[in-house]
Amino acid sequence: MYLTHEEELMLNGEYGEAVAKALKLIVRVGEALGAERLVKIVHAHASGISYDNIGDPGLSFIRDLYLAGGRVSVYSTYNPIGIEIWDQRVLPVTRHFIEKQMEIIRSLEGMGFDRSVTCVPYKLRPPRLGEHLAWGESSAVAVANSLYGARTNREGGPIALAAALTGRIYYWGLHLDENRRPGIYIKLAAGNGALGEPDAGVLGYIVGENYGGQIPYIDAVVEVPRGVQALCAAAAAAGSTAMCIIRGVSPEDQGPPPNPLDRLTLTASDIRAKKRDIATATLDEAQAFFTGCPHHDPSLPMRLLDYLRRHGIRRLSRPVWVAVPGYAATNLRGVADELRKRGIHILPGTCIVVSRLRGIIKTIATDSVKTAFYLPRRHGVDVALSSLEEFVKRYAVR
Repeated sequence: MYLTHEEELMLNGEYGEAVAKALKLIVRVGEALGAERLVKIVHAHASGISYDNIGDPGLSFIRDLYLAGGRVSVYSTYNPIGIEIWDQRVLPVTRHFIEKQMEIIRSLEGMGFDRSVTCVPYKLRPPRLGEHLAWGESSAVAVANSLYGARTNREGGPIALAAALTGRIYYWGLHLDENRRPGIYIKLAAGNGALGEPDAGVLGYIVGENYGGQIPYIDAVVEVPRGVQALCAAAAAAGSTAMCIIRGVSPEDQGPPPNPLDRLTLTASDIRAKKRDIATATLDEAQAFFTGCPHHDPSLPMRLLDYLRRHGIRRLSRPVWVAVPGYAATNLRGVADELRKRGIHILPGTCIVVSRLRGIIKTIATDSVKTAFYLPRRHGVDVALSSLEEFVKRYAVR
């Protein structure tokens, strides 16, 4: 691999032990992939930082880089963790778990990571068309490529962390023009409006399940931004899809591929049938509702409170859990207290997908198809698919 003079100095330890170790990791992976050089990035986003996911080995890797003097060289953010980012916790975890998780946070922030604690880093800094990133959250990667036209591969957590310290990533995959062209054509027959959650997620699930790892051209009307986020998250979960071209939405949309490798035409009935196939439980069986995978905008809690007040809903007979970015925790305490009295609990900085849920609850409803994909596999939890509004109406107490 060709390295610039500055990169040679980094590799040889002139910028410190942590940078040398990080660049060596990037170079070795890049060479294995066939990359000819590195490229500078403007934003790194580290995933795999929940203690439930990485345990002591992951904690040691992050802490060792910090103690070796590692400091970020570009704007850097990190993913949701395994606990709420405040002390008003809904998800039960041990003191040991909390201490380990916070040690990971201290190491990351000691290296200069922004206290983001979110899977939607594009809300903190919207990527620009054509700029290079190194992101490790699968749904965020797909959104960056599909909605913003930025360039990032689906990096593993250690690689994204290494890129944060070096400001470099291998010039390979979706960083290259020739690898960003759609080869599959998927058309959804016109329905009754733009797809939102969870229908957009169901479409994404079909995309990932059938064409994982490929770039599809999606000829459908999808709500922006939430529908696009749901589609990308589900496609990334079901099939490692890192990029879609969505008609009228993606900045790199140049029309359908002239000679697609495959074509798929779907109808609204196909979406409904797949939704029933994905679900493993009914709404009546759900013990709670979870929403916020990907994280919701911090404005949602207040909108929820306004909705309850307008409709005369005193409380819900079954709880709702709402995941939002951790950086918003301080500003949400007041509205969170009001919502908690009504059975709605705000979960800043976490997500039940990366938390310890097994044995706590058996059945949950959600509007997130990504959540519906992972919960049965990771936590043994059955899932019902519905909208948040449908759940609230079903379990409202006036």
